[in-house]
Amino acid sequence: MLELNRRHLLGAAPALSLVSCARPKAPANTLRIGIAGAPDSLDPLQGQFAAAALIYKQIYTPLTDYGPDGKLAPGLAKSWYVSGDGLTWTFDLYENLHWSDGTPLTAHDVLFSVRRALDPDTGYADAGDFYLVTNAIEAISGTVSPNTVGVSIQGDTRIVFHLTKPLGVFPELMREFYPQPAHVLEKQETRWPLPPNFVGSGPYIVSELSQSRIVLRKNTHARIPAQIETLDVAFIEEAATRARMVRAGDLDLTQDPPPGQIADLRTRPNVVMQNWPAPKLVYLKVNHDHVPLHDAQVRQALSMSIDRGFIADQVLVGTAMATARIIAGADKAPTSLPDRQAEARALLKAAGFENNLRITLMHAGGQRERIAIVLAEGWKAIGVECALVAADPAGLYTFIDEGAFDLAIASFDRGLKREGWRMIEPFATDGFAANFNWTNTRYDQAVAATRAEADPNKRDVLAQKAEGILLDEAAIIPLLHEKSFWLAGPRLTAMASNIPPVQWGRLQLLPE
Repeated sequence: MLELNRRHLLGAAPALSLVSCARPKAPANTLRIGIAGAPDSLDPLQGQFAAAALIYKQIYTPLTDYGPDGKLAPGLAKSWYVSGDGLTWTFDLYENLHWSDGTPLTAHDVLFSVRRALDPDTGYADAGDFYLVTNAIEAISGTVSPNTVGVSIQGDTRIVFHLTKPLGVFPELMREFYPQPAHVLEKQETRWPLPPNFVGSGPYIVSELSQSRIVLRKNTHARIPAQIETLDVAFIEEAATRARMVRAGDLDLTQDPPPGQIADLRTRPNVVMQNWPAPKLVYLKVNHDHVPLHDAQVRQALSMSIDRGFIADQVLVGTAMATARIIAGADKAPTSLPDRQAEARALLKAAGFENNLRITLMHAGGQRERIAIVLAEGWKAIGVECALVAADPAGLYTFIDEGAFDLAIASFDRGLKREGWRMIEPFATDGFAANFNWTNTRYDQAVAATRAEADPNKRDVLAQKAEGILLDEAAIIPLLHEKSFWLAGPRLTAMASNIPPVQWGRLQLLPE
């Protein structure tokens, strides 16, 4: 299977500048977008870059999808239901679906794609979403054929998944699973998904691809037609350059302008800065193997003496929301900082660390350094001496993985995955953020129970209970929920959706 050449796309060209990227005024019905980099592959089972995930939302349709409110919505499947024992999920596809080349899109394509995802030769990064499908783990490990996994079809529009344990969140997992065209991939040799051989199911098809841009054109066979005819997407690494190009009228839309420019951009004419609450958690990883951080009283003292409001309002100037929680929501109003500091000093004294606690705090520079300075000053007020250690982002996580840290400012971004269970699962024993030497059987069981629950309202309650276990122990220390920012030019209508404008087929341009 051919992929984009990562070296060709990302390494061969010099950094793009405003001059080199400037282009004539956009043709009618063309939206010009700037993103930070190129996708590493157009194959949805191969790409792992954030840019790839963004492009996939335009050129493929997942089995289920995100609605304008961010909640679970139909994708290729119009409906789904679970059996009484929670072990069988059935998805019914829309009738008369087609690939972009006009070929019918059926349940066979979904079955083919699941088996391809679970083939060890594919190396699908999100294969874990299928772990509870019967024989899935064995297929991924190569001990059984992918053809034996617990997935079956009934006619052209029904696909059935058989699980080994209940998994209530399974339909939500399928919002990131993009079936591929079996009629193309079953051929021995194909240049799919590169243009002009691209075949997809989303609102757009890939028309052109180079080291600096990708051009997407409207897919006339899409289930939900795109509003805009053409997307011209430029790969521009520098956030400041992308922001300048929007201001200059050379781009219509870009994500994540420089944080230091956001306040100024809000006041500029002819551009619109919009932000959305996002599942971007900034928190302190705490190394539980290091004395005295193994003591919950010490961790709680460090947490309660933080002035999160000052960090959000004065350091980050409104680009983040202060939080003492993991799941976004209304925090309880904190007691006054002097009262919290007094309680923190009492906890440290009870733990045997009155004015004799020394710790190190690692950060990745930039705004994280400014946060670290505020944290250290706050801890000094309760008798804690904190030394700051800077590292580049890659180095920071190397130290964390090796356990060579006391505390470290860390973060993760769950994209559109805003549900409570998505925020708590990274800290379970098998979670991607579980690298701070803490395990808790009660927490793991609570996360598992949350994922098993099919009712979203009950699931939210269970997620909050699991969160409570983590927070009671101050296993990690939440700081902020960062916001998602997009900068738009005057040609783009207001982005009124409850989620960031990542589904470009839903956007509209103002009349010329």
